[in-house]
Amino acid sequence: MKLTDVDRVNHLVTELEDVKALIAMAARAQDNAYQVVIDAPGDASLHMSYEGSSSTHSRGIAASPGFLARVKQLAVAELQSQQQGILTELAALGVDTAP
Repeated sequence: MKLTDVDRVNHLVTELEDVKALIAMAARAQDNAYQVVIDAPGDASLHMSYEGSSSTHSRGIAASPGFLARVKQLAVAELQSQQQGILTELAALGVDTAP
């Protein structure tokens, strides 16, 4: 393994630990901790959340519990996909990624 590979492995291991922590946090979070933000210029942004509250910079709309649960599932799935990508890259560098 080359020195550059060792540096890359170290970086990926750190990134993997960060993603694992994010997955754990996202999986534990209550559905009302999620929101969708649609950015738009000026004060036209939209926040869809449990509370649905508006702010000075965006409009707010209350989202259903089912919608927020799906947002949570999507967030966890996206993080797990990133985790798998890191594991794949580590394996390609010759690192044993088996648990």
